[in-house]
Amino acid sequence: MNTQKVVKFNLIMSCVILLVFVVMFLGVTIAYFTDTKQTTNTFTAGNVRITLVESAVKPDEYGNLVKDPDQMMFTGKRDMSEVRDYGRVYPGMSVYKDPTITNTGDSPEWIAAKVTLTDGAGDLHKVIGYPGYAEIDIERLLTGGLLDEHVDVEDWNGIEDVCVNDRYVMIQVANNAEGKYEFYFLMLEPLEVGESVMLFKQVIFDQKWNNDHMKELAELRINVQAYGVQTQQLSDCFQAMTMAFPDHFPFNSDIK
Repeated sequence: MNTQKVVKFNLIMSCVILLVFVVMFLGVTIAYFTDTKQTTNTFTAGNVRITLVESAVKPDEYGNLVKDPDQMMFTGKRDMSEVRDYGRVYPGMSVYKDPTITNTGDSPEWIAAKVTLTDGAGDLHKVIGYPGYAEIDIERLLTGGLLDEHVDVEDWNGIEDVCVNDRYVMIQVANNAEGKYEFYFLMLEPLEVGESVMLFKQVIFDQKWNNDHMKELAELRINVQAYGVQTQQLSDCFQAMTMAFPDHFPFNSDIK
């Protein structure tokens, strides 16, 4: 292998906790009067809430960044972005990164996430892009969690070339001109109260990558957003996300 030039990059973990579409009848009473009786009906809003957290890391003896059990979890705050700079990386290195969504509400929820990879100073497609196509192979960079599950590639809800299994679907939207690649994860079954799902577990840098490969990964950024929507009156996750967050899940447009 050529001399491994170290390249500094940033991984952004942007955690969005979104509470949506709850019935807003807090503390409302409706009274019906007759000659002798009064009937009072009380309607209470549901509680839609999620958390998105990621483990703290520390270097091991080989220079990899591994989970640090002695440190608190890295937690995103609503409407804020927190930046984690993992420092200098090199071929053969791995970084423990486990964005995990948990249903902390009081009822089942439809759960989805968007993982955005941004080039920075390089060209990510040159390293892990499919020849002749705009898309990239996310599994050459990220591994573990949902990405370790077997999927088939097929058309789904009018969208071409979707990765799908019985548990989730993953839709990629590539924008080579901007150096941005968006991966949408939609869980096909509601997440129960207290249940969690890990999107992926590690960032890996292939030992076979050389100086030129690593230059294209300069200032690579990974942004993760999580979304939760009530299950009531919504038949599936696709309907929930496209109705509740049309600007974030624009799949009723011409994305094919």
